[in-house]
Amino acid sequence: MKTVTTKSFAIFSLLTLLIFGVSMNSFAASAAEHDVLASQFENLAKEMHAKAEEISHKPRSSYFGKNARRNQSHAANKIRKYEKAAAEYSEKAAHHHQLAVGQSELNSVSNQSQTDFSSKL
Repeated sequence: MKTVTTKSFAIFSLLTLLIFGVSMNSFAASAAEHDVLASQFENLAKEMHAKAEEISHKPRSSYFGKNARRNQSHAANKIRKYEKAAAEYSEKAAHHHQLAVGQSELNSVSNQSQTDFSSKL
């Protein structure tokens, strides 16, 4: 029983060291990567807005025929879908902008602390 407890404790200790020993910066993306993602999401949001505007300003002769109500509701649903996608992309872009700012602040603090430490030596 004592060997099982010792082995379990040793394994638990190694896993703990492995988890806490790994720098969290190795998991985080750089500020430049977040800026790139934010700009991609902004471009997607602009495309969705453009598609919605195109559909809303397009003259529709099909609004007067046999299936007018169906065509109008189909166009309205497409516009709603594009606007919703644009809002989601805008939220994602804002989130990645925040992450980029946080990452750059974190990098500047860590660089400053490293400089302070090296100057004390």
